[in-house]
Amino acid sequence: MLKGLAKGALHAGLGLRPGGVRLYRRVAWEHLGTQASHVHKLQRVLPGYRRAWRESCGLTLDGRDIWVHEAGGTPFWALAGWLLTGRPVQLSNIEARMLDRHLGRAVRCVLACELPGAPQARRQLVSACRWLETSTEALQRMETTLHEPMDPSRVPLESESLDLCHSGGALEHLEPSLLEAFLAECFRVLRPGAVASHIFDHRDHLHHADRSLPFLAHLALPEPAYRLLRGNALGYHSRLNPARVSAAFERVGFERIALRRLVLPARKYAHDEVARLAQPGLPRWLLARRFREISELDLRTAAAHYLFRKPR
Repeated sequence: MLKGLAKGALHAGLGLRPGGVRLYRRVAWEHLGTQASHVHKLQRVLPGYRRAWRESCGLTLDGRDIWVHEAGGTPFWALAGWLLTGRPVQLSNIEARMLDRHLGRAVRCVLACELPGAPQARRQLVSACRWLETSTEALQRMETTLHEPMDPSRVPLESESLDLCHSGGALEHLEPSLLEAFLAECFRVLRPGAVASHIFDHRDHLHHADRSLPFLAHLALPEPAYRLLRGNALGYHSRLNPARVSAAFERVGFERIALRRLVLPARKYAHDEVARLAQPGLPRWLLARRFREISELDLRTAAAHYLFRKPR
């Protein structure tokens, strides 16, 4: 509990201070090595994403045009995208910047991903990037376009130019109105029949620092208290449940393909029947009034993989 409170206090102190957000992210990314762990996480989860795109969406990536939003501070997605598609990838970050220190790690993790069938010529091109000095050189080698910084309500991509857009653990940081504007932009840039794939982390941000906190602890706070204590640039979470996120996709025109739910303590994506038996994120009686109508299924969802299609 103390770890969570300490992290919350740090977020509030820096999130409300001019320049504090930039300072926090620079220290975390460049000195505490959070991007190193992020690269290893991507190595672990990318094969699962690929299976979901293929098995749930019928989308094979070879020769496809893809965009990854909030790609992070390493060229992992530029390299992985080339390995999967043989095509240049569009990357965007709202305010991050590419780092050079994890370039070699990104190359090793991409090559270590369980991605059977990747042509050897592509693997050799990715492998050669380990000898480059900067991430910028790696992006140039992969012919990647990086949009950084990017306004999520004004995506600088051509209409109907992409087959897949993807983000992981980014959209929960957007205010609901901005989230819907971003999803409308996703709809615009995708071709008919193309896929929107977004991971939404429904957990309280402080749960990641202190697992003794219920993973939906942030739903216990009424809106005024939440805005006061956590409504800063570092601590903010939209607190939308899966039903409301799904509704936002549908309002801009998307058709639902699947909603994969991450459940605890198994830490695996599960079908609805299994998810109903999982650990709840908070006892229902502790929920703030506005969240008491949440479904039992959503109350047990720690994160969700939203897979939606633009109608043909």
